[in-house]
Amino acid sequence: MNSFDPEFLKGVAEQCPGFQARATARALTRYYNACFKPLGLTAEQFSLLVGIGAAEGATLVDLANRAGVDPTTLSRNVQNLESRDLIHAEGGRGRAGKRLALTTSGRQLVVDASPVWSRAKAELVLRMGDEKLRSARQAMSELAKAAESACT
Repeated sequence: MNSFDPEFLKGVAEQCPGFQARATARALTRYYNACFKPLGLTAEQFSLLVGIGAAEGATLVDLANRAGVDPTTLSRNVQNLESRDLIHAEGGRGRAGKRLALTTSGRQLVVDASPVWSRAKAELVLRMGDEKLRSARQAMSELAKAAESACT
């Protein structure tokens, strides 16, 4: 490309897996945010509660590594969940040392949010079909692995 070409850029936007992944992630986030709104919860907060509940004692760095995000990205949500008495951090110093766990209130919120998540997922299955949704998850997983291995 020797000169600015808007048509080329349109093709990039249409063909780039990264563009589509971000657009899909934003759409799913909006969808789950709307579903969880009555509980005062965002999709990211629900994911964080699930991650902490599934791996009690994990550090923020551990959770960030599993989610493939920077720890500072999760810090605000951890602080928000702590201020709402949904999680607590013990031991160590800083993000790498403190161990995270759900409080009793946090466990109850996960219990309350689980049927909301199940209904939301069921709606996606209804709209896409179970096999297509399963294939999309598999393709996203394979794409993530391909991108990770290409970076190293």
